[in-house]
Amino acid sequence: MRPAAAAALLLLFCRPGFCQNPVSDIHVEVSAARVTELSCRGRAFEMEFTKSVGQSYRDLGRGMITQDLDPRPFVMGLFGMILMAPLAVLSVPGDLAAAPFRRECGFQLDAQASLVGWAGQQAGGAQVVAQGSNLLVPGVEGISRPAYYVVSSTAAADEQGRFSISIAGRVGRSKDFDVAWMVKGLPSGSLNVHKSGGGFVLSEPEPEFGSGIHIMEPMEIRPERKR
Repeated sequence: MRPAAAAALLLLFCRPGFCQNPVSDIHVEVSAARVTELSCRGRAFEMEFTKSVGQSYRDLGRGMITQDLDPRPFVMGLFGMILMAPLAVLSVPGDLAAAPFRRECGFQLDAQASLVGWAGQQAGGAQVVAQGSNLLVPGVEGISRPAYYVVSSTAAADEQGRFSISIAGRVGRSKDFDVAWMVKGLPSGSLNVHKSGGGFVLSEPEPEFGSGIHIMEPMEIRPERKR
């Protein structure tokens, strides 16, 4: 999961009574998953390249003048602006050329999973919450916060810790749909769903050293398109 998305989900989950303990001792282990009802359409036109280059110029400009009037940041900023000049020239035609190929897709992610304790010990039944997010608009440091598409779904694990869950995913400007798991009200790992070409790749972040958690191998999924 991307750091910004993880932080946003953590803030959403941190309601009173949710953040007394930082991490659950139960891991959600996904055994199978599929993507259904895939439906894609063109994104609303926006000058994405141009805005990104413009923001880079503004960031460089802010860093060029320091309180002690050190000339080095000014020289480095000016050098950076010169290097970026070709990007500035190409950004507008680049946006116009890329616009017809920019897509956003909605889909349904269905997963079968189980709850596993430390060192692979089986965990009993519990309520599981999956909260998914997709970055809609990148934030600008000191100016605006990033905007996210956020959705959640719940499931109840049986006495063997097994459960099935379905969540409405989305990808667009960002090709990543991140899922944060909660078990018994505590964060319990995450899952990344990345759109790659005509398919999706499911993966998990590397665990902390000594956690005893088994991470699944990346899972490639060919989606079933919505009819």
